[in-house]
Amino acid sequence: MDEELLRKIDTALAEIRPMAAQAFAPAVSIERQLLWCRHFVLGVPQEDPPGPLSMGLIAVREFDMYGDRPELAALVNEVQRLVQAKIGLR
Repeated sequence: MDEELLRKIDTALAEIRPMAAQAFAPAVSIERQLLWCRHFVLGVPQEDPPGPLSMGLIAVREFDMYGDRPELAALVNEVQRLVQAKIGLR
């Protein structure tokens, strides 16, 4: 299990959840993908990914290009990159 990756996922979830709770559709999608990633890293049996991971692209568009949270976009992108690398190793 990768503690550092889990910490990054949890940090991203903590920032995304308030927006998802307000039904902000991009945040809901990112939250769903982050939760899938968290379960994947923990080894929790689950279904296949919810389509190709797109949370990095969504985060850049919503929080960097049109928003004021480039650090959140960078974090989500880093999580996506790390999880995709782990998926490739299996």
